[in-house]
Amino acid sequence: MAQVPGFDEFRFSYGGFSHRVLKKGDGSKPGVLIIQELPGITHHTIELAERLYADGFTVYLPVLFGQPNSPFEPLKNLAKVCVSFEFRVLANRRRGPVADWLRALCRRMQEECGGVPVGAIGMCFTGGFALTLMIDDAVAAPVSCQPGNADGMIGKKARRSLGVTQADMTTAVRRSREEGIPVMGMRFTNDVMCPRARFDYLQDQFGENFRRIEIDSSFFNEHKIPPWAHSVLTIDFVDEPGHPTRQAYDQMLDFFREQLRKKEPVEA
Repeated sequence: MAQVPGFDEFRFSYGGFSHRVLKKGDGSKPGVLIIQELPGITHHTIELAERLYADGFTVYLPVLFGQPNSPFEPLKNLAKVCVSFEFRVLANRRRGPVADWLRALCRRMQEECGGVPVGAIGMCFTGGFALTLMIDDAVAAPVSCQPGNADGMIGKKARRSLGVTQADMTTAVRRSREEGIPVMGMRFTNDVMCPRARFDYLQDQFGENFRRIEIDSSFFNEHKIPPWAHSVLTIDFVDEPGHPTRQAYDQMLDFFREQLRKKEPVEA
């Protein structure tokens, strides 16, 4: 079982399912959940966790499939996900047990981090999870990064879908509207796995509460971002001041700092 230097580790069980969780930080800072993307918990994901910790957050990284610091292996992980009951029901447009497990983990995170609501980053195949998690009061800063889905990419409906049940989307939109909870989304403009129509759908649903970040990846773009770029915060991230991915990361930091605070009691 691969260990990750610099991270504590515990096993979290809920609803009959159990997974390892990597943790960096003592809970004295607001909590942020990173939900791994399909290529696995590569060194890029570990670096994202370390970066967030250095910038003032307690970071939780559950190991849902594969091993930490694994090589880039999306096809191998896709095969695992397709036969896993936790994930398989997502293809039938029902909330998978993994989503309920993650919601329970977020509640534990909130308890461990002084009662402060937590942030959640979903990426690629797990991008839509951030929206499902925000139906729980524990999550106040959802980030959907290059969200994919289990419906594929062919057809208008599939290109707009995030793999989120209609019931969960309705609840997320209502909470966003009633409590002023924004949703942040990130994608590269030329990303065929996360087409523009998906962000247009989020804009339609959340209106001005959708904080839309789209990074130019067209041919011959100013920053020489390849047209096949997909992972904004990990594989295609460039940690240089002024680079659009670094600017997106900095915007996310501001988003977390704005949202992850103890709620003031409402005066009668």
